[in-house]
Amino acid sequence: MRTVRLFMTMSCDGFFAGPDGELDWMAAAPDPELNQDIVDLIGQADTAFMGYPVASGMIPYWRQVAANPAAAEGERAIADAVNRVHTLVLSTAEVEFTLDNAELLVVRDDSGLRDAVNAVKRQPGRDIGVPGGIRTARTFARLGLIDEYVLMVHPAALGEGQRVFTQRTDLSLQSAKAYRSGVTRLIYRPR
Repeated sequence: MRTVRLFMTMSCDGFFAGPDGELDWMAAAPDPELNQDIVDLIGQADTAFMGYPVASGMIPYWRQVAANPAAAEGERAIADAVNRVHTLVLSTAEVEFTLDNAELLVVRDDSGLRDAVNAVKRQPGRDIGVPGGIRTARTFARLGLIDEYVLMVHPAALGEGQRVFTQRTDLSLQSAKAYRSGVTRLIYRPR
């Protein structure tokens, strides 16, 4: 069965976004090794689950980066990797959605989401990514749908903000890697 992997950035005090969704605290220094590892991690998946609000902004953003010759090489490499992944966009209602290599998946409740995730896991293919947003990540974590957590911990403390974990979750560390930019990649599996 395929692995569902949550891929999220977080502050060193455990927040995935500021109180109002701010993401301006992430390390911005160019880090070729970190960029390449991100490309490699994304490349392990051929499918992703993403919430409708985030997908509506993230998918067009990465398509624009890939088409922009002025974008940094590392950013374009990430964009190319992201754009190859087939995205299942989660919504609780039918909405107009017409983005290439993405499809709308209407799930009305936790049971419907579990069924949808399990059906995709049984299909042939590579790993399944969950790159965000916060509500989708929080729901997947709460329902125990994540097989592996890839957390990119940035050298910033926010003091308050939005968390993915809303209940106790015991994890087993699989690997850790520090980067020149000060970011640390931690990979955990649920116990």
